Amino acid sequence: MLRILLVADKIDAFEELAQALNNEGQTEILWAHDSQTALDKATVDAPGLAIVDEYIGEVEGLDWIQHLISVNAFIQTAVVSRLPHEVFHDISEGLGIMAQLPPRPGESDARRVLEVMGKMPGFE
Repeated sequence: MLRILLVADKIDAFEELAQALNNEGQTEILWAHDSQTALDKATVDAPGLAIVDEYIGEVEGLDWIQHLISVNAFIQTAVVSRLPHEVFHDISEGLGIMAQLPPRPGESDARRVLEVMGKMPGFE
């Protein structure tokens, strides 16, 4: 079972994504609504994947992922970003982010993330 940490201070932003991930089965969804809770859950619950909103409070998702790496560099990540893909790729290089997601990610984004995770060693 894949444990997924959804990091969003506004639940409705990830509501459709969470429902789609639940419908796929073989997933356990954990929620964190602020930066510190998310880092604590990453430490204690060791999710295989963290999906991060564009902002968590005043912290940008990309900046939060840098903090996550210091807690557990083995957690795969996907992040919401409105940046053009090329700019996002340049800015996020070295952070190991597996997917850029659109604002209010939905069912197709859930399938895409799970498909990518399914191709990774240890998550087949």
